[in-house]
Amino acid sequence: MKKYELFLTCPKGLESVCKSELNSLNISKSKTSEGGVSFSGTILDIYNINICSRTGMNLLVKMIDFKFKSTADFYKAIYKYDWNTFIDPKMLFSIDNVVINESAAFDNSQFINMKAKDAICDKIKKIRGRRPDIDKKNPQINIKIVINGDICTIYANSSGKALYVRGYKNNHHAASINEALASSLIFLSNWNTSDKLLDPMCGSGTICLEAAMIKRKIPSGLIRSFSFQNWINYDHDLYLSMISNLIKNIDEDVKNIVFGSDIDAESIEGAKTTSQSFKFNLGINFKIKNITNLETSNNCHIITNPPYQVRIGDENTIKTIHRGFRKILSSGCSIHLIYPIESDFIENNYDFKKLATLYNGPIKCGFYKINNA
Repeated sequence: MKKYELFLTCPKGLESVCKSELNSLNISKSKTSEGGVSFSGTILDIYNINICSRTGMNLLVKMIDFKFKSTADFYKAIYKYDWNTFIDPKMLFSIDNVVINESAAFDNSQFINMKAKDAICDKIKKIRGRRPDIDKKNPQINIKIVINGDICTIYANSSGKALYVRGYKNNHHAASINEALASSLIFLSNWNTSDKLLDPMCGSGTICLEAAMIKRKIPSGLIRSFSFQNWINYDHDLYLSMISNLIKNIDEDVKNIVFGSDIDAESIEGAKTTSQSFKFNLGINFKIKNITNLETSNNCHIITNPPYQVRIGDENTIKTIHRGFRKILSSGCSIHLIYPIESDFIENNYDFKKLATLYNGPIKCGFYKINNA
């Protein structure tokens, strides 16, 4: 079976977590670099990773790479590729680019996209008699161009929308984390899935929802679609067979051990709605509760993304969180949490271990395990 050169992007700082997850998906040889993991795989791997990866963002499939010195070289190298075997002229596609190191041939990134679009469309028109159209908002095919000086690498984005878009969320919380980051935190915390998991400031419930899917073996991409389903070589029967086998492995009857609480009633109502409308039984217990009133046992695994002042928290909120943390820690539990690096809140109040440095959106954060100081 044909092997493809692949690159799975992931949240910055979580490349090792992504690599470990790929190993669990039968990718034994891979290499981390900033922002993702490179490896080779078959069309089976492309389908499976898109459906099952909880920590990845976009699975990119390498199409061509080449050196160029001018825009003419750039156009010719792209035109040479058999785009008509990949893009049907009736399809809508988009192009975006990343410039690692600037090229002397281009003075702006939009010109890179324009020249690539011309080369692709000209080639398809020559073979098929019609040019495909560009649609930046809802493309069926997405092309990624990476420029590193005089080297260009072009990928097809097999995922389409980022893989953290699971398809189960209808509500949005002001301070929510994306699903790939939430799953990465769960893996980083080394949760024993036999232990009770609690998020005491769960907001829209992302950490709880991801934990329940992990516990019940529900693939993260089971209820969404992917860009590869628009490819000319898409094997619909193979895809359905893989989905069928994955569904058979789901355990909806496993004991409920995932709990979420929050002081905000609207957030809890939204989390309940999401959980109850999910295609499979998640069995999460959400309740309205102030963190200072929580009762926990010493075998409770706690992961949370608390409010902090650079997002939505104020000084009084932080004081309440501190009181709640003290109560939880006094029960014998540790707390795993994500918090801004620039803050001294963790350092000044707790005995802690920093498990990773990562980003929550634009905010540089640490992921900590804290105990009583």
